[in-house]
Amino acid sequence: MQNERSPLHISIVEKLSSTTISIRWSDPCLGHYANQLWGIGLARADAVCVLSGKPIRRGDSVFRPRVYRSQVPVNRHRMILASAVSGFLPRPSR
Repeated sequence: MQNERSPLHISIVEKLSSTTISIRWSDPCLGHYANQLWGIGLARADAVCVLSGKPIRRGDSVFRPRVYRSQVPVNRHRMILASAVSGFLPRPSR
């Protein structure tokens, strides 16, 4: 399992669909993303969930930053367990 430190601040802005979430990411080494899109997939390697700190095993359902042809985010190898997302969703305003 990779031993990676967590970012300074990460939060889920919004769950856009069952396969896509919007993330706010801020890290002094990796930069800042205000509304970064993350898509669901399967973990290709063991890692640690950057949101919950729980272990991720190869084959687990995870969210990862979307990679576009001309834009490869520096946090592209980070992952969030899909099972952890519901516990970190913003609460609706009243």
